[in-house]
Amino acid sequence: MKTIYHILFSLLFVLAFVGCDDDDDKVIERNQLKLTASAQSATLTPDATDDKIISFSWNEATSLGADYTFSYLFQIDIADNNFQSATDVRTFGPNESISYSSAELYDLIVEKWGKTAGEAVYVEARVAAKVEGPKFKYPEIATTKVQITTYKPTSQPLYITGTATTGGTDLNAAEKITELSNGRLYNWRGQLKQGGFKFITTLGQALPSYNKGADNSSVVKRTSETEADDLFQINEAGLYYIYLSLKDMTISYKKLLYENLYLVGNATAAGWDIEKIIAMTPDNLNPNIFTYQGALQEGELKILAQRKFDGTTFKPLVENGSIESTDVQVTPGEQPDYKWKITAEQAGLYKITLDTEKMEIKFEKQ
Repeated sequence: MKTIYHILFSLLFVLAFVGCDDDDDKVIERNQLKLTASAQSATLTPDATDDKIISFSWNEATSLGADYTFSYLFQIDIADNNFQSATDVRTFGPNESISYSSAELYDLIVEKWGKTAGEAVYVEARVAAKVEGPKFKYPEIATTKVQITTYKPTSQPLYITGTATTGGTDLNAAEKITELSNGRLYNWRGQLKQGGFKFITTLGQALPSYNKGADNSSVVKRTSETEADDLFQINEAGLYYIYLSLKDMTISYKKLLYENLYLVGNATAAGWDIEKIIAMTPDNLNPNIFTYQGALQEGELKILAQRKFDGTTFKPLVENGSIESTDVQVTPGEQPDYKWKITAEQAGLYKITLDTEKMEIKFEKQ
């Protein structure tokens, strides 16, 4: 849906140049709309991340008469990217503004747009005055650029400990988890047994720790022995995946039904070569949902849970299964050797999503 919004918004801007405006616009010079930033540059800091760092404001678009009104559409993106990775469209009135905090800008620049933390980059904002009235009129558009310098967050190691872990309650035996983004995002995959777990910041030391909050998806920082030492609970032993955000103080953990899934078939770049099978990507928040994005050509494919043909296999319910169906089955071996069929007309770029809990698959042409 987000992709559709970006496409529609881009079409709005295209219409500004290729539309069928009536002749009145040829005699009305429409350049009144201005987009202004509160500063030409800003440097983010890890302190006071909720403080507003920069704001964008605009005035009223050029008047077209009493029969016409405007709504103002706003987006921001990395500069000189044609707004291909822009934020979602937000609608405002005239003479309004939008502000961004240090945390919001960091998340956009580093996590959404993938820029290196600590470097200076330019971001570009645009506002379009969408016209509503008796005749079609081009939208009036204004843009501006601002230089933003992000910071490098300090690394903060975390260790998982508790009765559910292999190290038990021995704080010196706690296992280090993966730090995806310094001091902000973490994940871990491993065996857990029935019991509880939490996270500590230093081996051998109980405090500070990150514990269960108000529910199973919230995290609180514990800095005193007088504070509740609540643990996240595991009721069924098995292989688990944990995703922890200290940025949002949230956690997601689930038992893995399948550790890995792989695409194979002559509809993919792997062909039928078991050495070239393509790994699907598990979702961070629900690792039992796997996705693949890439090209599919005319041919067949199926999905394997191991690097072998005679292992657990995901396949359609019938031979030459249609990619328009969401039905999927899993068998402990290769037989029956059903496969999804991609026709020449269907070939192209796809996003494949396989939900192993709901047992549902989707082929979405991009």
